[in-house]
Amino acid sequence: MTLGEQIRILRNAKGLSQPELANLAQIEQSYLSKLENDKSLPSNDIFRQLLNGLSLSLADFLQGFDKQYLHNNLRQIPDIEHWLLKNEKKDANSQRRYLYVASFLIVMAVTSFYTGFSKVLFTGLHYQYESLGVILPDEPKNIFVSWRRLLDRTQPDFHTVIAKKELEIEQRRDGKILLSSVHLGEQFIQQVEDGRRLYRFDKEKVIPQQVNAWLQIIGIFLFSAGILGFVLERRLYK
Repeated sequence: MTLGEQIRILRNAKGLSQPELANLAQIEQSYLSKLENDKSLPSNDIFRQLLNGLSLSLADFLQGFDKQYLHNNLRQIPDIEHWLLKNEKKDANSQRRYLYVASFLIVMAVTSFYTGFSKVLFTGLHYQYESLGVILPDEPKNIFVSWRRLLDRTQPDFHTVIAKKELEIEQRRDGKILLSSVHLGEQFIQQVEDGRRLYRFDKEKVIPQQVNAWLQIIGIFLFSAGILGFVLERRLYK
């Protein structure tokens, strides 16, 4: 659409004849005819008079124009040039913010995915402790592993005593496993109802943390959003 076509369209939309608009804009009808036929380009003052005659703002008048046409054909009018520069600056700031957001999404995506993949934050590392059974109040804490050394070897029928004690220890065995997210030392005592339990460190155990999988999924989603942002930026601001 050209400048002349826009003037004619807007004049007709207002229900004005050429003489009426020429009178409102305080210009000659013959000059208005030249403008509508794109045979002349108005000065800045005449352009302002046309806007006043049409009761339109600059932004409303320029709606529907192709940006390339404005740059190539109407930039000579100072008000339009100023409007273009203002919008170019606004578009540049908007484009810059858009790129910042897209870049931020990619940085967050890499951080999130790496955190989940490396398990650096949510390791899932636990320490496994094992207790063989309940130790009675009058017994040493290592009764389940060193009970043989505690027997009096000089007593008569020692082998029978060993067999009886072995049966007793086996019957009392009641293994318990305790997992702790912090290391509690090589061993520790825990009081229970009938006595106490000795827990010895057994091994380290890694328990998968669901949060790590979610961090990786979020990372992939954010990365896709960031890349899509760069693709859309090229289309929106080309």
